[in-house]
Amino acid sequence: MSLISRPPTMKMAPPGSHIVAKQARISPNGIKYFVKAHIRKNRGKKIVLLPENILYLFWHGDQDYPAIGSVKGYPEYSELDAVIQFWMNYWQDFGLPFPKGLDPLIIKVMIAVESSFRPKVGSKESSAYGLMQITNTTRRDAKNINDGILDLERKDLEDPVINISMGVRWLSYKFSSIEKGEKKDLFNTLKYYYDKHKGDDYANKVLKLYHVSVNPKS
Repeated sequence: MSLISRPPTMKMAPPGSHIVAKQARISPNGIKYFVKAHIRKNRGKKIVLLPENILYLFWHGDQDYPAIGSVKGYPEYSELDAVIQFWMNYWQDFGLPFPKGLDPLIIKVMIAVESSFRPKVGSKESSAYGLMQITNTTRRDAKNINDGILDLERKDLEDPVINISMGVRWLSYKFSSIEKGEKKDLFNTLKYYYDKHKGDDYANKVLKLYHVSVNPKS
């Protein structure tokens, strides 16, 4: 069973616009009628990516990417390869920084470690949800960053395309958040993604699993 599927047209809208759901109206003569769902332009100049924008960007974008490979101990889940690489390229083209050596397979390993590739799994210890275990705090903070603003609800995170978009975007944010005096490298980026105070074991786990996935005979 595939983890992703193309959503209906009326669940997607280009950036700078949003979907207005079917609405009930009352005519001047008192008759109730319904207005079909439709796309409407956003008010204001700042671009905020809503779930319908994220889906639009991916499903109307380039999906011709090479295979990443599998994470050792897990099925290949090859349908995620294009999703991961699309969002890495999108956010890089957007101008966001990432640590040197960030291989798309590392994102896939993070998904394995975070959720074992289960799109609807929640954490027993926090509000983290979905493939890359996005927390409520992350969703809230993503509305207040300077660039690459995302506005999502918890339910939206069940869609792998949306979850991975947020996860990759947040990885860049954590790279930018590494404190002065600490190395701005891949290890610390992974550490900060989990918890800047308690994330060493997580970063080591991800990098170790990545190594054995790239070199399964080592």
